[in-house]
Amino acid sequence: MRRRSLLRLITLSAALVVTLCAAAWAASAVWKATQTDSNSARHIASFRWSEEADWFGGLSGLELNSDGTRFVAITDRSHIVEGTLVRKAGKITSVRMLRESRLLDADGTPIQKGAEDSEGLALAGDGHFYVSFESPHRVLEYTPEGPRALPSPEAFSSFRFNASFESLARDAAGQLLMISEASSRQPQVARVWTWSRDTGWHGLGAYPEQDGFLPVGADFGPDGTLYVLERKFVTIGFRSRLRRFTVTSTGLSGGDVLLNTPLAEHDNLEGLSIWRDDSGALRATMISDDNFFWVQRTEIVEYRLPDPL
Repeated sequence: MRRRSLLRLITLSAALVVTLCAAAWAASAVWKATQTDSNSARHIASFRWSEEADWFGGLSGLELNSDGTRFVAITDRSHIVEGTLVRKAGKITSVRMLRESRLLDADGTPIQKGAEDSEGLALAGDGHFYVSFESPHRVLEYTPEGPRALPSPEAFSSFRFNASFESLARDAAGQLLMISEASSRQPQVARVWTWSRDTGWHGLGAYPEQDGFLPVGADFGPDGTLYVLERKFVTIGFRSRLRRFTVTSTGLSGGDVLLNTPLAEHDNLEGLSIWRDDSGALRATMISDDNFFWVQRTEIVEYRLPDPL
């Protein structure tokens, strides 16, 4: 009887998985037939990246240099890696790692488990960069002289565990912009924040969330506008969306959708870098967080973007 019950449970579970997959496939097919033409971004290529190292996986932050040949990335377990992207005919064909190491905490020691959820990355040049964390909610600044924690306003403690500072970007003037994935537990606390060395942190207000997509990555493009990568989990996979904003003294404006993918078109895209290729076209390079889960993959995805009007 027990074997029969177990067999029935396995059969029902398998049937449920098949049904969900079929429903997801059907929804994706309908989306492609009706919505693909609404995307102004054009897919260039996707590259699956794998390494044997134990630390490899969970890639959440990404920055490329101005010509897209070199990269810096972080994992959500506080590891940083630098390397080069090899392309042929404009498409990535291989990744070459140059160096990798454990991120250091503000006291100069390797970040310990329990405080390692590094998510957003912003480069400032000459070995100077910033990393945002979800637990605890904070930003660390790294310089050749060593790391330090940026002073955090009390409001940061009101954000939710594993749902805060996924998105970090730095503009041409050196100002940081940070977006929380989810709202604070206190409705009056801003979800978008800016920081400068002269003024410190400043709450910029709400994030214009739409259709259940949440912000997970951001970058200022060479055109000066802010690009935000959004994610939505649906049933058995992810959808991704890319939006373009103008940053003003009172918040974010615009928010045009450039890319809106069907379910499971890509993996869990989180890191974003915007640059110009040899033709002068804007290009978005994104990287996926595989959650260290064997059914997922680390994927580098590139799209060509239209310039702002």
